[in-house]
Amino acid sequence: MADRNIALATARMAADVFETSRAMERIEQDGYTRIDPFRVAAGAGVSVLLRPMEKLLGAFIRDDNPGILVNSARSAGLIHMTCAHELGHFFMGHENALDETVDYGSKAEIQEQEAEWFGYHLLVPRSLLSIICRRKGWNKTSLQNPHILYQLSLRLGVSYSAAAWSLIRHDILTYDAVQRLLKVTPASIKQSLLQADLPDATKDVWLFEVSDQSSVLEPRPDDHLVVRLKSHASAGYLWLADSVEEVKAQGFVLAPLAAAAGDPKMLSFGAETTMDYVLTSSAEDCSVPCPIALSEVRPWIGKEDGDANFKSKAHFEPIAEGLSRESKQVLMREVMAS
Repeated sequence: MADRNIALATARMAADVFETSRAMERIEQDGYTRIDPFRVAAGAGVSVLLRPMEKLLGAFIRDDNPGILVNSARSAGLIHMTCAHELGHFFMGHENALDETVDYGSKAEIQEQEAEWFGYHLLVPRSLLSIICRRKGWNKTSLQNPHILYQLSLRLGVSYSAAAWSLIRHDILTYDAVQRLLKVTPASIKQSLLQADLPDATKDVWLFEVSDQSSVLEPRPDDHLVVRLKSHASAGYLWLADSVEEVKAQGFVLAPLAAAAGDPKMLSFGAETTMDYVLTSSAEDCSVPCPIALSEVRPWIGKEDGDANFKSKAHFEPIAEGLSRESKQVLMREVMAS
């Protein structure tokens, strides 16, 4: 565990960054669920370049025009945490840094401990944990479920392990509880959600539920999206897009999860069960959130007043080689203003 002075100093700096960058506004006002380190960097005048690398996770260069280099060949959660770590070097006044890890521990150099703690303070503040748990109806007991911890990590935009360690840092879970959680691999959780072998274990599996209707979730375009909704299939109801044309225009294809659709145990006369649907995205425009609007209808009758509906949003985050989307936007504004 880091020195208390380091924890306090980095917490104060992260709080200042929150205030100046207005990072919480998109969460509190617009329904997002994570702090975006790329947006924070762009607002502070720090360019972020992504490129695949063999060993390095990231690097910070302090120059007249400071910059951050992030390994784009890693998972989205690790990419976000790496960017936040390098921002720690920037905001804590450090010189150039090369990082092969972002979890250094208490025996590392002071500047690496500061960058590590700043990264956690930035991406997983206690106030954000409270907001997400309140929206989802999760409590301390819920967070000891590895499936819930995995979905929490996606909403925070950090890795499964980083989310687990954050719960220790905030004194929410014990060390032993987190060790039990870490024995469960994200790959096994993903496979359980899809009920099939994963075609690509690096892609995440997001679970959309009714409790996500007030949120804007931010998967990568090629992540897997599973929508879990109450089902009244025994009464002839099916969940369908409000219109086929609309859902295609929004870049989605909706289909019952194959394993769930064929499982007779999912259907019981007169009972209220749930049904999982796979939402496949082919959206090319990632600049704005894509609405997801579904209704539970009897197909031979069509949509009627009083039919159940589900509405949420997915704002896809493309993470590709080159300047981050936010750095590109800053550059374009500078060019247009010149």
